[in-house]
Amino acid sequence: MAIPPRPLVVEQLQRELTKDDPDMRSAAKIVAQDVGLTVAVLKIVNSPMYGLSRRAESVDQAVGLIGLRQLTNLVTALSVRNLLKGDAQVMARFYDTSAKRAYAMSRMAKTTGLVDVGLAQTFGLFCDVGIPLLRNRFPNYVETLKLANTDPQRSFTAVEQAAHNTDHALVGAMMAKSWSLPDTVTLAIRLHHDYEVFLDPKIPRDVSRLIALGLVAEVAIQRFARLHSTVEWDKGGDFVAGALVLAPLEVEEWIEQLIEEFATGME
Repeated sequence: MAIPPRPLVVEQLQRELTKDDPDMRSAAKIVAQDVGLTVAVLKIVNSPMYGLSRRAESVDQAVGLIGLRQLTNLVTALSVRNLLKGDAQVMARFYDTSAKRAYAMSRMAKTTGLVDVGLAQTFGLFCDVGIPLLRNRFPNYVETLKLANTDPQRSFTAVEQAAHNTDHALVGAMMAKSWSLPDTVTLAIRLHHDYEVFLDPKIPRDVSRLIALGLVAEVAIQRFARLHSTVEWDKGGDFVAGALVLAPLEVEEWIEQLIEEFATGME
């Protein structure tokens, strides 16, 4: 399985981030060299996902408002769009779902303070990146995807492994590691269909919380699309309230709130 290489802009930002005294202006210049990336960054930074008190009119202002780490996480996730190939309509749906998931997870993370907003956003945008890669690799992956989305017993990744000897969570984690994403995000991507993590005390708390937030976002997306029964929620939904230290009613209220926000627009 060929993993898309880490883009230079991501490598440069990550290198700046690891310096003892990172230079925000240098980071802004790195991003500003790509007009399309600049537009995408400003669009998201000025969206309700961040809830800024004032608009960012430039990358310089954006990095000043959200910080270099957040900017790096955002650019890393957005860079995926330039590398993934596939049917235009299919990819549009993939990006729409990823954007909604990232929005929902960021909103919940910021409001509850349960996990870092940047981690939530990056996981939301990146967690299913293995799906289009497998779709391009295996001609019959569409059939596997349909089966994985409807199998009430086996995990999503078990269905993929049975058909292709690999799965999108593994491929996504490999890509996350090769792109030097945070270890927490990489592990959460690898385990996001393994709901035994909620019962395993060895799993870092932030990892289980990212997976739980992802489940809440996913069920909100599905219900917004008028799909009122989701296999993944049936498999893992009972663990979400405990993982997020919320009452079941609060989880349901979050789902309903997110559906309303999807309907009124996230921009």
